Amino acid sequence: MIAMPTRISLDPPSERPGELDDLVEHVAGAARRLADVDERLAGAAAAAPGWLGDDAAAASDQIGAVTALVRSASDAVRPVVGRLTGHADRVLAAHRQVEALLEEQDEHFREGWRRWYAIPDLQLQIMTGGPDVRAVVEEVEAGEASRRRRHHVLLEDLADDAAATARALVDACAAVGVRGRSGDANTVVAYLAAELPGWGDLELARQGRVLAGRLTQGTPEQRTAHAAEAAPFAGHGAFANALLAGLGVVGFTYLVEFLDSNALGPDNSVARLLAAALGAAVPTGRSDDPVARVLQGEYVRTDDRNGSSDRVAAGLATVLAAGSSMPSGGIPTRTVGEWSRQLLLREHEQRQPVGRRSVPGAPEVADPAALAIGILADRADPAVSAVLLDDPAVWHALMRRVWGDGGTALAEVITQAGREEGALGERALRTGLSAVGAGLAAGDPADWAVNRDTLAAVAPALGDAVAAHVDVAVEALRVGVDAQPDAHQAETLVGLGYVTLDRDAAAAVERALTRWAQVDPAALDGTTPEAPLPAVGVLSAYVAVRQYAQRADHALDALEDREAAENKEWLWQHSVHLVPELIPGYWGIVAGVVEGYAAIALDMDGTWEDRADRGLVFDSTDAAVLALATVAPREETAVRAVVDQATAAFDRTDAVLGERRAPVSPKTDWLEPVEDLGIDFQNEQMERENRWRGRPPRLR
Repeated sequence: MIAMPTRISLDPPSERPGELDDLVEHVAGAARRLADVDERLAGAAAAAPGWLGDDAAAASDQIGAVTALVRSASDAVRPVVGRLTGHADRVLAAHRQVEALLEEQDEHFREGWRRWYAIPDLQLQIMTGGPDVRAVVEEVEAGEASRRRRHHVLLEDLADDAAATARALVDACAAVGVRGRSGDANTVVAYLAAELPGWGDLELARQGRVLAGRLTQGTPEQRTAHAAEAAPFAGHGAFANALLAGLGVVGFTYLVEFLDSNALGPDNSVARLLAAALGAAVPTGRSDDPVARVLQGEYVRTDDRNGSSDRVAAGLATVLAAGSSMPSGGIPTRTVGEWSRQLLLREHEQRQPVGRRSVPGAPEVADPAALAIGILADRADPAVSAVLLDDPAVWHALMRRVWGDGGTALAEVITQAGREEGALGERALRTGLSAVGAGLAAGDPADWAVNRDTLAAVAPALGDAVAAHVDVAVEALRVGVDAQPDAHQAETLVGLGYVTLDRDAAAAVERALTRWAQVDPAALDGTTPEAPLPAVGVLSAYVAVRQYAQRADHALDALEDREAAENKEWLWQHSVHLVPELIPGYWGIVAGVVEGYAAIALDMDGTWEDRADRGLVFDSTDAAVLALATVAPREETAVRAVVDQATAAFDRTDAVLGERRAPVSPKTDWLEPVEDLGIDFQNEQMERENRWRGRPPRLR
């Protein structure tokens, strides 16, 4: 059986001749206008008539920039007009050729059907595939194959010409800083704003004000879209200033809280826009500058009771992370320092990390304070680090924490603060030593404001900072001279001692003190053990401080052991210890005995193993050796004087510091479970007798 073939599809080109003609007209009009502007700029206007001095020079520069831009655009557009015109003509011709192919196809099929129905015995020919119907079908198929080839070649040639035209358009777009991609309109505006600041700053400021209103209303999707569209403007100061001024502290707070409430990560367009704008903004320095208020605004409050500060903290972390991925670094270092301070003060008040949350694919935002400290460590700004550390509450929050990086970033921030010269650096260091000394003063480890592992991690950095600001140590160690410390000075001494538990830190401090003592020599004449040479008194006090810290470190270990033993005992008393009371009769008594000895065997009875004190031991002899090596007296009487003064200074400092005693484990009472058995057994017997005596005998 045979049948006529189905018509092949001969689709026209997708490009519309009318739309191309409109495009050609617009581009040609732009080329004419550019040529007119170029002609005018080349005339008398280029000389900025009527302008004088700096204004004339500025106007001349602006005119030169506009002239260069116009000529570049004109040179780029001129060949595009010819290319677009030629392509439009080819598109029109292609449409006509496709129409001709369709007409040819219609005529061919009409003729084929006419011949088809003129065949004698048509039904029999169709059924048997007779030669007459086969000839008609083969002729139609040959015509369709020819038209298919011509249609394919036509569209392929047109596509090649379209690609060449597109390349020409892309090359022309380079004159205004883009590559002809969809959505490049704002990028063009940003490029022109940079090239023409006299016009661009006003336009960018307008765009920033408009966007500030759009970002605080609408759906999350709309805000994200608006932020993405404005991304090309974010790095320009005029736009950033207008955006931040339009948002204000309230609007900015709303947006960072919006980031947290929608669990948006640092790759979100709103987060990236805010980070870029914060980095590009330029405060004016006026007291009423709205931009400065946003950059240094208070977003995380210690007195917040409804938890909004935690949400804001998480949003700030998102913005910080977004800025970290930008080549410019995003947020200014001073702003990062201010946010770090607010986060840490909130943590100090709450006694727990603030703003913790989990964002898929963005683990860095899970801990806002750690992220902020890491950024400060990378920025390595001594002044900002010192300002942050000039607060005891900040130190307590920093030292109480367990850091995911082992305290590496915090150590770097402390190092940077130590490099800040002058009173600010000294104050930050003194505050830190005092915070360390006070933070470990409590007898219950649960009340310590210093994590000992964190202290060990940052001790080398603190030692280097003390070495850089040796006057801080000298001021505290003068207790070896006059033995009259105040409470703050005593805490600083103790903190300095804990720092010297790290041997590298101790060596750095000792070298700095030795240099100080040699730089500031004084005669031994007139000095006594009660009024020693300052160099001898300070160095000897340092040895006494190290001795105190070594013994105190052992006491801290014992306090932690006691706490662990008490916690285990409490857990046992409130779990396994209650089981025998649920078992009646003698079996309950037996179970109580087993429980008592099990607590002893499993070390759940409140006892612990006392550690041996393996710390270094220093005495007045060590103080004398250090003083002699530094002062280097030559006469025997001077040597004796230094030894006597060092011994007295060591003893004075030791008396001021006192002794921190280590708790001792109570002895294991092996008879306690048996004693409990006797008491329980006696009580059980008495209860049974009382119950028997209190009821009448049962009669048969």
